[in-house]
Amino acid sequence: MESASHAGLAGPDGEPMPPVERVVAARLGVFPGGLTAASVAAVLELPLQTTSCLLDALTERSLLTVSDGRYEVLDAIHTYAGERVSSAEADDLRARHAAYLLDLVRRADAQLRGPDQLRWATSIRHESDNLRGAIAWATEHDQRLALELVAGLSTYWWMHGLVSEAGRAAERLLGALGPVVPAGLEEEYLLAVLHTAGSGRPDGVEQARVIVEELVEPFRYPVTVLLWSIVLGPFVPAELAADVLARQELSTDAWTLAAVQLCDTSAEAALAEFQVVGDRWGSLLALDELGQVAAGAKEFKRAIELTGQALLLADELGVHEEAASLLCRRGDLRLRMRELPAAADDYRRTLVRAKQAGRADLAAAARIGLAKAARFSGDLAKAQELALVALSRCPDDWDEADLAMTEALAELAAIAAAAGRPEEAHSWRLKAGLAPEQYRSAGR
Repeated sequence: MESASHAGLAGPDGEPMPPVERVVAARLGVFPGGLTAASVAAVLELPLQTTSCLLDALTERSLLTVSDGRYEVLDAIHTYAGERVSSAEADDLRARHAAYLLDLVRRADAQLRGPDQLRWATSIRHESDNLRGAIAWATEHDQRLALELVAGLSTYWWMHGLVSEAGRAAERLLGALGPVVPAGLEEEYLLAVLHTAGSGRPDGVEQARVIVEELVEPFRYPVTVLLWSIVLGPFVPAELAADVLARQELSTDAWTLAAVQLCDTSAEAALAEFQVVGDRWGSLLALDELGQVAAGAKEFKRAIELTGQALLLADELGVHEEAASLLCRRGDLRLRMRELPAAADDYRRTLVRAKQAGRADLAAAARIGLAKAARFSGDLAKAQELALVALSRCPDDWDEADLAMTEALAELAAIAAAAGRPEEAHSWRLKAGLAPEQYRSAGR
């Protein structure tokens, strides 16, 4: 069998590839998630025009594919790179690549909270695999750089519901760093702790609190105030929470000031300020908060309107999980208003989004909502069918399964009662009252 050193690395007429193309091809193995002429030029320190010509030549040799100016590296190049590039040179290339990505992340972060956020979010999304690789490499070889990458991606990750991804990256990094906070990177360390705590891993929370108390100036990363308030705010003394928000009021950054308003329960003012700076994510959060406040005040029509506005922004941002949650909540509101066809439509759309987002809890809530809509419309047979499906699809391996199971059983009891079957309704109520583990052990 022909070795990877020669397979596919010759011209169309069988002539060997020119040395400069071989050198470049070997070094492209550092790009696990695709590349552009600009990224290669920066990492390999080549003129942009020369780089474009070399990438086009490699594409003609079927070693790269290209679409809309972005190249994907084929397996032959990765194999060739493994044979031709020493470990020392590979580390040097990865360091340069990580530095290039950090520069991109910094430039993007400044734009992710303004009117051009969709374009910059797309730029970061295209580099997702490269960024994961860079963070993994830097976690082992350059923790300061890794911290800056993790901190710089904070807005993008939380804006797009990638809290678990942020938590995994931060947890590995904090494990490599240990408890010592690198000098000058206190806020970056704080953001890493917030990521781990926000994704359900609370290690380091007390240390985060100490860092917050010692940082007397406004946060350098605008997103820090929002994440701190979401993750730690409810668990710290009210005096500290008020002090942290008061410090941020000294900021000159408009987005930070809007976030302070949101964290200080002034969602109406926050919405106006987020809209001025052109930020969809902040506006979405403010609209969601206002919608929940309206629902709590039983202003259901206004709550539906506000939730719908938030949903439009979630769709623009492409955040399926948030969109699924908003759709399900609007379905619940429409159900209370007895807008049954509209509620059922929201629940069906929730099922689609929940599948895309991998949210079994939202899928269960949508199925139960559909059963209720059918019951309220008088179709008890359909309602029972839907409730039984909801019950049968409550898996045991997610946190909200017990609640979803109880709600499905309660709905089956309500359906039986509406159908004039009191004994069956009583039986379902008994099952709903059982501890979930007892019900599981008894069988469904």
